[in-house]
Amino acid sequence: VKVYAETSDWRIQYKGLTALAGASHWQFTAYKSTLQKFLPFDMDKPMGQVRQLDNRMNDAGLLRLMVSDPLAMNMSNTLGYLRGELGKGQAKAKKGKGLARRVLDFAPIKKMLLAVYNKIFSWYYS
Repeated sequence: VKVYAETSDWRIQYKGLTALAGASHWQFTAYKSTLQKFLPFDMDKPMGQVRQLDNRMNDAGLLRLMVSDPLAMNMSNTLGYLRGELGKGQAKAKKGKGLARRVLDFAPIKKMLLAVYNKIFSWYYS
């Protein structure tokens, strides 16, 4: 079980297959008949339909059965997966970080940038 600030996700292993059960909109599978209960979506905000699906499924008390590894590449997938680093323990040692990356990774700056990002995202959904 991995506990996040607002949710818990469970890793399930069955007959050699691994899946995750949780309450996020990361790649998941569901019966069409289940998803149809939550239609239609208001499409007036970017990715608004994703948030609406999350809220409606959460309100119904449903978890998502998610794949253990991303099967489609999109902006939310990590570069580590594309480089083949996920699932192999610690990633290979990388070259030294450049000045810009070190500045962006500096905790106070990173925290401030994440707060700005979070505020912008909240404006979309408020």
